[in-house]
Amino acid sequence: MQWPFGIGKVNHCILVAISLGVPLVNLYLFEFERGAITMNQQKSYEISEIQDLLELRTFAYDILRSVFLAEPTKEVVIQLQNGVIDYFPFKEEHPQLKEGIDQVNNYFKTFDIDKNFEQLHWDYTKMFIGPHKLPAPIWESAYVNKDGLLFQEETLQVRRLYLKNNFLSLQYGREADDHLGLELDFMYQLSKLLIDLAKEGQLNKLYNIVGDQNYFLKNHLLNWTPIFSEKVIAHSETDFYKGMVKILNGFLIIDKICIEELLTRTKCKGEFKNMEVDLCRTL
Repeated sequence: MQWPFGIGKVNHCILVAISLGVPLVNLYLFEFERGAITMNQQKSYEISEIQDLLELRTFAYDILRSVFLAEPTKEVVIQLQNGVIDYFPFKEEHPQLKEGIDQVNNYFKTFDIDKNFEQLHWDYTKMFIGPHKLPAPIWESAYVNKDGLLFQEETLQVRRLYLKNNFLSLQYGREADDHLGLELDFMYQLSKLLIDLAKEGQLNKLYNIVGDQNYFLKNHLLNWTPIFSEKVIAHSETDFYKGMVKILNGFLIIDKICIEELLTRTKCKGEFKNMEVDLCRTL
């Protein structure tokens, strides 16, 4: 099993433990009991690693929401062309993710913002906005509703999850809540909040919100984006969007693993108060 951080402060002992399938909480308890690390060091190390992963996830969701939330702007395109996409995390962890990044980079090698921007802009418009029949609808309900209708129960399910987490998009009432860009923005906003909670050491609250992300990823994003991506690859006129949906697919698969890791790390509170190591001692 490969450690999902890609970059991070992971020592050899932990890498070996993970490769052998040893739960991290067991390893930490062993290290603590043999006196190798103090409680404060253990807590600090754990939170630092959690923050690393949260920051990588937030960066990835920020790029994805910027690409899919609205028609492309020259500002966003120039940033991506200038190398931002090269910093997309976990690109060595999934072949489709790496393939997508390479495809986007190859597209930008011959891209001229003055000559090619309108073509890129039209590619987004014709696939996701109109005026003709959309070859790749960008709303979840178009794939999970039996009639492919928007603003149905499927859309309301997404809205309820937004409201549970105090998320209200700027396009509320004007755009269906299950628009891909809004769903990615929801994951981004929660990820930003998680970073603050990790810094404050509020691991119980962090665990609950990661649980909401886990549910949303498995029951919503992963439930329809593979089909959406196939349609984009089949109908896009630019390698930019073909590459971006591959990045989307690969990252969401990796993020499922990341979220499971976060849940494992935070489910046991990790606060180590007064030697009360109630860290789920199911050894």
